[in-house]
Amino acid sequence: MSPFLQTLAALAAVAAAAGWLVARALARREKPGCGGDCGCSVDELKAQVRGRAKAARALRP
Repeated sequence: MSPFLQTLAALAAVAAAAGWLVARALARREKPGCGGDCGCSVDELKAQVRGRAKAARALRP
């Protein structure tokens, strides 16, 4: 393989990887979790999440 073709192949691979990463970063994602459909208390779950977030902020310097 000539150096020119090898360079083009490498640039194409890098461009494809960068495009994939950008597309993943910009893609809309569904929120994880059941949303209360499983019979759990959604308010209780939200309180747990808020507590974890508060604890994580307290650990930051």
